Amino acid sequence: MNIKTFSIIASILLAAIGLQAQGLTDAVRLSVFQPGGTARTLGVAGSFGAMGADFSVININPAGIGEYKRGEFTFSPSVVTTNSAAYFFNNPTTGTSYRASKFGLDNASIIIATNRGGQWKTSNFAVGFSKIADFNTNFRLNGKTQGSIVDRFIEQANGKILDELDDFEAWPAYNTGAIYDLDEDLNYEADIFPDEFNTKSQIVNQKGGINEFSLGWAGNYQNKINFGVSMGLPIVSFEETKQYEEDDPLDEIPYFNTLSFDEYLNTTGLGVNFKAGFIYDMKFLRIGGSLHTPTWYTLNDDYYTYTEYSYYDNGIKQYDHQSPDGSFKYKLNTPWRAVGSVGTIVSLGKVKGFVNGDVEWVDYSSGRFDFTKFSSDPGEVQYTNDVNNEMSIVLGQSINYRLGGELALGKLRLRAGTERAQSPYVDNDTRIVTNSFGFGFRENNFFLDLAVQKRSSTNSYLPYVLSDESANPLTTIDQQKTRVVLTAGFKF
Repeated sequence: MNIKTFSIIASILLAAIGLQAQGLTDAVRLSVFQPGGTARTLGVAGSFGAMGADFSVININPAGIGEYKRGEFTFSPSVVTTNSAAYFFNNPTTGTSYRASKFGLDNASIIIATNRGGQWKTSNFAVGFSKIADFNTNFRLNGKTQGSIVDRFIEQANGKILDELDDFEAWPAYNTGAIYDLDEDLNYEADIFPDEFNTKSQIVNQKGGINEFSLGWAGNYQNKINFGVSMGLPIVSFEETKQYEEDDPLDEIPYFNTLSFDEYLNTTGLGVNFKAGFIYDMKFLRIGGSLHTPTWYTLNDDYYTYTEYSYYDNGIKQYDHQSPDGSFKYKLNTPWRAVGSVGTIVSLGKVKGFVNGDVEWVDYSSGRFDFTKFSSDPGEVQYTNDVNNEMSIVLGQSINYRLGGELALGKLRLRAGTERAQSPYVDNDTRIVTNSFGFGFRENNFFLDLAVQKRSSTNSYLPYVLSDESANPLTTIDQQKTRVVLTAGFKF
């Protein structure tokens, strides 16, 4: 994402008060789909749209559920390791590296399979959940750069009397002495001038994800075509803590000693979506297609800030301020998406398997917020329009590619796959690269699968946002996530 995109995002964030700044980042976070769940699907990088007989296909093309001939129960624990390197202004010398691991549960499901006579050969039901998004991210920033977060506090405060200062940024900054109005002209000042350099650091911890509970049906008609439908109920859990600090260890800035600004955000919510798809078997080739409705979310943000400031004035003076607890409820509709798939089942003597390719289309610019549904504040109408309009400009259509395959050698299964996901931002032509591999073991009534997925990405980040885009402390985050999933399954 380049600085042009950040300037647009900044204009939205600056229009918001305090932490109630839902916008592009939130929309992208809740709209990016990460097919996975079982180790089998993860092992082929989520490329399963023309295949079937794996529960995770319900999140890609529910028609694949029609391939089951027997019932099945699966359970998939996981561990995710995140390696992050963050640095200011594309300068790795200011960077720090961070590594963290987290255990979780990616899938639990049950399939009820019914073999029928007549033209409908199967009529199968599936229920379970899959992890479709992982928000666990940790990174640290450290470096000496120009400017200060007090520049943002001043922008939030200028032109306002004390009673008009917001509860989460400007008033805490004033109450601790980080900003002040010596001339009482509503033009606020600070000990740190915009052209001065100081040492900045921040620790960002994000955790949570989206677990989607799914209920689906699929059937096979005349051994030629599968039809399937499903309903998804995604549950959102996202928690973010930010610990930002500035200091002047060499005493280069008169009066100033240290500044701390901590932010807490917890987003929870529930959504609903629907999917429908088909798979047509031409013997030598399988063709699939599916359509996913938007997810209609109802979300709630809980948030607060903590500010601490110290300075020299006949000794060190230190003040702190805990903001009130904020809460805001709102709606979000994510984009439509469509998936087209083609695959073939290979059988060469004792060697069997499949190769599958998926192409996914998503129009991220079509996502929409509604901040007015649960609010009586007339300002939310304009803010809703502003965010949705900017979303239409900054976000665009993405084409994502997934290719994967499986080899069956007796009871052993070998898998590999890759995904190239396009950025949701129109002016960012980079792709998120995901590579996966895995293996499995099959018995008549039991199977065990293991998959390893590696995902690499580079993103931009702003610890605080100013109206002057050239003064924003642009940060680059290089990240690699390694997910290991183990699936145990039982046939019945």
